[in-house]
Amino acid sequence: MRSTSSILSCCLLLAACGHVEEMRSARLEQATEFNQRAQRAFQRGEYQSAATLYENALLLDVAIENVNGIAINTLNLARVNQVLGQNALAQRYLDSLLEDKSLQYPAAQLAAAAVQKSLLRLQENDATGATEWVEKSAAFCVRDCPLSGVIDNARASIALRTNDADKALYWSERAASENKNASPLEYANSLRLAASAKLLNSDPDAALRLSEEALVIDKTLGLPEKIRQDLLLSEQAHTKLGHAELAAQYRDRAARIAATAVK
Repeated sequence: MRSTSSILSCCLLLAACGHVEEMRSARLEQATEFNQRAQRAFQRGEYQSAATLYENALLLDVAIENVNGIAINTLNLARVNQVLGQNALAQRYLDSLLEDKSLQYPAAQLAAAAVQKSLLRLQENDATGATEWVEKSAAFCVRDCPLSGVIDNARASIALRTNDADKALYWSERAASENKNASPLEYANSLRLAASAKLLNSDPDAALRLSEEALVIDKTLGLPEKIRQDLLLSEQAHTKLGHAELAAQYRDRAARIAATAVK
């Protein structure tokens, strides 16, 4: 999520009682340090290390009842475990936020948890459950919610899974409009979803333009898996256009990236 799918940094300040200036407790400083180290590890692709560091940050946040930090690091742990293929554990982390009756989390964080759960359900081929959770996310995402584009990307993903090209194009184009000036990562996701919808609608020329635009963004962001997905979409578009040699080149480029990920 960044989307929510994005990894967030925990940078809260605690207000000292009786003082105008704000100060940070030693434990909050340490939780923030663990979180930032985890973020860097995640960006390097060191997912297991990131998970351990996020766990350390979460334990400290729980100890001092740092509500915002608890939500952020729980969401991060769900995300990193999803990347590691540990979907059941990721879902348990999300449920710990969504079902918590003791602490009150900001609506935007609950929206992030719900949309992430929607994508997990979709990954498990449960389109009905994914739809249920994306609508719950939308219900949380009300005033000044920064996740509208993420939610619409999730809706587009669900539509693609059910082969509804028109609905997928509607949601992905709406998401692209919401994300363009807000999040390069989510904007590229929107472009990729729209390209997939165009391919379903037998419009490979438009799909190619969208995948190439996403590729430029993902290269700038340095995201190997996203780059690989862009290349595969371009390969599909070139195949449909009858450009066998170009399709083979894109397929080879994607395979090279996949090989480096295995190592």
